[in-house]
Amino acid sequence: IRKGNVDAESAKGEKDVLDIFKEHRGFWRQILVMARLDLQRAYKGTLLGSAWAVLKPLITLAMFWFVFSVGIRVGNEVQGVPRFVFMLVGFIPWFYMSDMIKGGAKCIRKNAHLVTKVAYPVSTIMTFTAISRVYINILLTVIMYIYLWICGFGPSIYNVQFFYYFIMMFFFFLALSWTTATFCAYSKDLENTIDAAMQALFWLSGVIWNIYDIEIGWLQIVMLFNPINYFVNGYRKAFLYGEWFWQTPLETGIFLFELLLVIIVGSYNYKRLRKTMSDVL
Repeated sequence: IRKGNVDAESAKGEKDVLDIFKEHRGFWRQILVMARLDLQRAYKGTLLGSAWAVLKPLITLAMFWFVFSVGIRVGNEVQGVPRFVFMLVGFIPWFYMSDMIKGGAKCIRKNAHLVTKVAYPVSTIMTFTAISRVYINILLTVIMYIYLWICGFGPSIYNVQFFYYFIMMFFFFLALSWTTATFCAYSKDLENTIDAAMQALFWLSGVIWNIYDIEIGWLQIVMLFNPINYFVNGYRKAFLYGEWFWQTPLETGIFLFELLLVIIVGSYNYKRLRKTMSDVL
């Protein structure tokens, strides 16, 4: 009986995921258009428009470069890599992840008219929100890659891992938004909690420091359960350290388990709450 229940739940989870993908059928052209409009709308009314999407993270990086290269200047290297280069490679995925955590949670409320006034598949709102952030991340990655090349971190076969980490990052935070955006549509409390927690999440993740330097074994393992660390470390392996993702099976195994869990939970929550969402909004 117990095995039968597990099989039934597994089949139900697969059906929920398939239903979400079915909602995208025939809407891909609209999704790409909406992704572009979502990016433009975020900076509507500004003189530089969508250019701010790149300028804002570059200003942040310039500030950190000044603080750690000119001001504090403590520990000029991390694992044999200049500190600013180490932080730069960590910041590029962080910018995408932070935008998706915050923007993904707010996307349904932000596009409430698509839920209440037109017959539009709600799950595609999370998709075009995620895609709109992809444009920014790709451009920032190109800028980062040129800078690394100038600094002597030239092209390497390990760089191809970028595509693996980027695709996994896209799907993980897309699936996460299936839960956060759905819950935030019912209550703004979660949205406010996420906003309040982002600063703490930044400092508790290895964006500007190395989690592998933690000397307490069990605590280092706990840090591996933070998916942000998986992508930050992955980008550094791809661009700085020349390591393959399968060389750390524990870290990769934990992430793949979390990815599967987020997909199952996210699709379940979305399907459970989708029918009453328009009434709540």
